Amino acid sequence: MSLQLKIKSKHLGEEARIIRFEENKLKKRALSAKTEDKKNEYISSLSNIQYHRKWDVRNENRATFLARAYIAGKPYKYAEPKRKDDIRFVINILPRVLAMVQKYGSYDMRKTTMDQLKNWSNQE
Repeated sequence: MSLQLKIKSKHLGEEARIIRFEENKLKKRALSAKTEDKKNEYISSLSNIQYHRKWDVRNENRATFLARAYIAGKPYKYAEPKRKDDIRFVINILPRVLAMVQKYGSYDMRKTTMDQLKNWSNQE
């Protein structure tokens, strides 16, 4: 298993915790804002960092987790027992998994293709 991916996974988890902490601060500021402009500014910032946490950080963490499982030789069902068939998985997650496997995997794994990853993720 790749130590670099383990560290990356921990950092992504910490990033999500930090973002949630900042979200709570922004919520309090928005509630106590004196003007409507200031309140809207806080709400806009809150929306932006929530989007970053819910889409960017979450998807990157998921891709990192799957890359670690693939590199460790574990079956896909071990990493994600239940998955809805979702086009976003193929478009957003698998390309990131492939990039990480090729970067952090053993020499043989650097030749991994998208078709191999799709087969791995569709195995029963």
